Amino acid sequence: MLALLVVPFVLAIVFWFVTAYWLWAPITGWLQAWLFDGGWMASVDAWAASHGFSGFAQWTVALLALLVVVPVMFASAVVIIAVFAMPMVIRHLGNGAYRDVAREGSMALAPSVWNAVSSTVLFTAGYIVSLPLWLVPPLALVVPWLWWSWLAARVMRFDSLVEHASAAERSASIAEHRRNYFVLALLVTLLNYVPPLFLITPVLSALAFAHYSLALLRQRRAATEVRPAWVSD
Repeated sequence: MLALLVVPFVLAIVFWFVTAYWLWAPITGWLQAWLFDGGWMASVDAWAASHGFSGFAQWTVALLALLVVVPVMFASAVVIIAVFAMPMVIRHLGNGAYRDVAREGSMALAPSVWNAVSSTVLFTAGYIVSLPLWLVPPLALVVPWLWWSWLAARVMRFDSLVEHASAAERSASIAEHRRNYFVLALLVTLLNYVPPLFLITPVLSALAFAHYSLALLRQRRAATEVRPAWVSD
């Protein structure tokens, strides 16, 4: 578990350095041109400068650039943890508190990768489409949080069930508890706003989803075993 906490931190640091070196200037340049080369934002910048706040455009561009870069880092970490580290988390818990939950699934790497890739594509498309909403100050914080949570729920719920649940159990659990998975993701991804805790949010997400899915699977199987005896009375 300690190793799983270190790996995302190292990957995040590497990603930040690479992003800062290669992408920061293009991203900030594009945002500067999009927002402040004419239009009402340019008027706001001129008004701010006339009142002594000459750095309005620079601060706005830097903040929005961070709101673009951080989700990309988070999405990458979520996918890495879900596909490669979640099996280790599941085995750790399966050999401990959930040893009574039988493994009836499989190590389905291909479906797991496909789920991660398709989720990331949808996440990226939705994130880009929702960018104009960031111009409304409260939504600049709420929209990224909702998208982070959606991605975490979609990726983590699948990988937390795939090894222990059969295909039927996995489909039923996701269908019946989709909202609960999303709420769990909302709670965990709030840590993205608490530096430096956002560096370990993917690992904490994996632990939270693994605990929830295995407990859910245990409860489902216990209810299934009890039902026939009750029906026969």
